[in-house]
Amino acid sequence: MKKMGALRSFLVGCHMFHHEKLDVWAENLSLQMRGKMEGNRVSLHRMTYRAVFSIEHYEYQKNSIDLLSARLITWLDNDKRSDMSEGDRTPEINVDVWDKHTADVEITLTFEEDVYIVEDESGGIEYAGRRWKLEKPEHDIAESFDLINQNE
Repeated sequence: MKKMGALRSFLVGCHMFHHEKLDVWAENLSLQMRGKMEGNRVSLHRMTYRAVFSIEHYEYQKNSIDLLSARLITWLDNDKRSDMSEGDRTPEINVDVWDKHTADVEITLTFEEDVYIVEDESGGIEYAGRRWKLEKPEHDIAESFDLINQNE
């Protein structure tokens, strides 16, 4: 679930809310078996899941929902994110307003990811008579960001 982890890191890195206000989980996980050899690794399966990002008591007067959604869309549409399919780029955002300053925000996306294994004598996965380990997922982590003050 590397895409979910990368987006979580990005959202926290935006500093638009306190990181403890963010809950992230996956729902409706399905696996499409592959078992296809690709060089020195095996494409074991494609994982499809619904990623949910829930921000409690988001201060929308301080950082508007429009700003949050713009940051989300620009992250999803970044040219460097070649691993994103068209379906991955279609978020749903639900806002439950509590008062003049805060709201609960829920962002949901459906992600698809391929899961690979690589041969390793001490690996914990047995497949085709050999030992394997999960290929370490690559994460896109925000190294910098621009914080825009909408009051300027």
